Amino acid sequence: MQSKLFFGGPFLIMIAASLWALDALLRGALIKVMPAASIVFYEHLIGFILLLPLFFRCIPAFKKLAFRDWGTLLAMTVVSSALGTLLFTEALSRSFALFDFATPVLLLKLQPIFVIFLAVLFLKERLTSRFLACAGVAFVGSYLISFGAQIVPFVLTDRVTVVLLSVGAAFSWGTGTILSKTILTKLSFSEATVIRYALAVPVTFLIMIALQQSQSVAQLKLDDIIRLVIIAFTTGAAAIFIYYRGLRRTEAKVSTIAELMYPIISILIAITPLNPYGAPQQLTPANIIGILLLLGSIVAISIDHANRESAVSSHPAS
Repeated sequence: MQSKLFFGGPFLIMIAASLWALDALLRGALIKVMPAASIVFYEHLIGFILLLPLFFRCIPAFKKLAFRDWGTLLAMTVVSSALGTLLFTEALSRSFALFDFATPVLLLKLQPIFVIFLAVLFLKERLTSRFLACAGVAFVGSYLISFGAQIVPFVLTDRVTVVLLSVGAAFSWGTGTILSKTILTKLSFSEATVIRYALAVPVTFLIMIALQQSQSVAQLKLDDIIRLVIIAFTTGAAAIFIYYRGLRRTEAKVSTIAELMYPIISILIAITPLNPYGAPQQLTPANIIGILLLLGSIVAISIDHANRESAVSSHPAS
């Protein structure tokens, strides 16, 4: 029972996070030839087209949703599919101009803290001392992976906008996790994936037009179109499909720790010739310790979650 809960929940979230990390291998080339908002729109449009047969099968379930549920879905789409990505992209753009590459990445690590806080506040999830201890180890490991043993200077001078944008992105994605968890009480993981993409198409289109970042497909090369299709099918729709299936059986606070597989896979890519950001990097002893600490804490929290869920299933309340 424990293994079934583990592989049906946290493990699937780890797979989804790993796919999101692999996304950089494809998206990096597109960023050079397309505005960010156009990439986001087209990947959702293609993803929805791929999911269209499933969409028609899910219509009866959508008809049963209350007005409040549609509000939650729309908020989830805006927050998860558009706002967080745009805020973080703008933070990166401004930080590059200041030659400050660390601040956005550092502040993005606030996302699990936001998720844990919101999960306790709105989803009434309970925090155990074991979870808090493992989460602390996970944060340390995540920091070591990104920055090694050095202390990253955090200076507000001329960086207030970057800080606000980065914190806004972390909060948006954290809120998106809570909203997704909420809607998964009303819809199956497949239904939630389909409706998220259906709503994301008009939302991302309006954002693309508002930001004046539209680009015709006719202006793209065949290789770029193929990359968009691959992103939509793998690191896009497939990753969300897998993520929602895992999230439906996993507490939000556990999910946000499992998602930290992202920096592990990212740094493993960075040390290979496939590194999308330049020459292969060298792992430092601090990076290796960080990987071990983070991976160990993810597995420990996930297994503990599976054990507790199994205990609840074995001894249901009378």
